[in-house]
Amino acid sequence: MRSIYVADVGDGVCINGRTIAGKSIQIDCGSLQGGRMGFEGLERTLCKAYGRSVFILSHFHIDHYNGLLYASLASHHRWMRPPAIMEVYYPRIPDFKWKKEFILYLFTMNLRIFGSETGVMEYDFLKAVSRINDGKRFKYAPVSQGGIIDVNGAILEVLWPPMILEDKTALSAVRRALEDFKKALEEDKITRQLYERVAQSGVFEEYFEDHWSTEESIQQSDTYVHQRPEYRTKLPKVAIRANKSLREAANHMGLALCRDNQVLFFGDLEDFEISEVVNHLRSKKRRNFHVVITPHHGTHWNESLRGIKCFYSVSSVGRRLCSKLDPRFKEISERSLATWVNGDIVLPMSLTGRILSRLLWW
Repeated sequence: MRSIYVADVGDGVCINGRTIAGKSIQIDCGSLQGGRMGFEGLERTLCKAYGRSVFILSHFHIDHYNGLLYASLASHHRWMRPPAIMEVYYPRIPDFKWKKEFILYLFTMNLRIFGSETGVMEYDFLKAVSRINDGKRFKYAPVSQGGIIDVNGAILEVLWPPMILEDKTALSAVRRALEDFKKALEEDKITRQLYERVAQSGVFEEYFEDHWSTEESIQQSDTYVHQRPEYRTKLPKVAIRANKSLREAANHMGLALCRDNQVLFFGDLEDFEISEVVNHLRSKKRRNFHVVITPHHGTHWNESLRGIKCFYSVSSVGRRLCSKLDPRFKEISERSLATWVNGDIVLPMSLTGRILSRLLWW
């Protein structure tokens, strides 16, 4: 990896890595403040990209990919579009007892909250990539623990999610989310209507296959895309509670990955998952990293993190979450940075750049 660029998109994530071969690796492109802000971050991170890029989505929360959705709809501004995307990776939802039920509830709530095209997050996300590519083919695949993402020799190791979800805390969060959503089905007419639509479509099922697919399957599913009504009205309390529970459960299944000892990315992992990832790395005697992208915008901490050290800890954080930044990240890093304070952050990853950054800091 030659450099890492973390765009200032408020309470969202938009990260770009450049390989020695000049390839672009984009991780997320969103903002809690809105799609345009996430898109502007995407535009900045990719403005100097060479050729086609690889896109990695850490998890299906709108503040991590709404910038891409915004970019895909800017068809009348061709010059605004990012470079074509060659490969897309996103976390595979682990196997557990209530998986299909959970997916249906999660997708329904996505449609209820954001009024997306179908409510099926994978589908809407991949459709956005297809629009950005303007007809150019791309590949996509879900990934899980033990897998790798090979970008012309730059190997990223997938540390989370697992193939099977067994943690009692995570499963308890899933059960709570299912119960809260069932209450929303009973009390909120719009949620019930949208659930029936998503359940009957069946469009989501092919996106959980464990092999490479191409955008051709997306085009074949176009018959389901509809003229969506506007659902972004004031939500009843029961729907707000269900959405919160579903988001918390989904955090247990997000993507975490690393690039040898250069970069460690935690996504929005919760307490138990952070501990599992760190203990896995320590078992392989991998304790030192040049850059750590902190969990959940620097607001999630687990004591196991004291077992690793880094030169930079970087938090992509904005106005809403900046007061919740955990100061303990300063204890495991030589320098702790946050986009709320430092703006756009550019970090050199080459040996020369790393030596220079240390000399400037010391």
